[in-house]
Amino acid sequence: MVSDIIGWIGFGCCTIAYLLLNFRYIRFDGWLFQLLNFLGGAGLAIKAYDLRDLPNIFANALWGLIAVIGIVKYFKSRRDQEIPSKS
Repeated sequence: MVSDIIGWIGFGCCTIAYLLLNFRYIRFDGWLFQLLNFLGGAGLAIKAYDLRDLPNIFANALWGLIAVIGIVKYFKSRRDQEIPSKS
């Protein structure tokens, strides 16, 4: 039951991310898109684990990992922009 709810939340996060991206409310390189993708991938991976569906576990875990990399890159680039260059 709990994994069903987590799975539906994951599905919702992925769908909302894609919808917002297509309507240009968010950018693909922004933190919100990456966060929604991470939550979506994690939720769907948890549900797949409950079902013992190995291909979906790995696909969605990879989806979440890619999103984490995107979040790290986003905040790293913001930090780099805030540091004044030494001239």
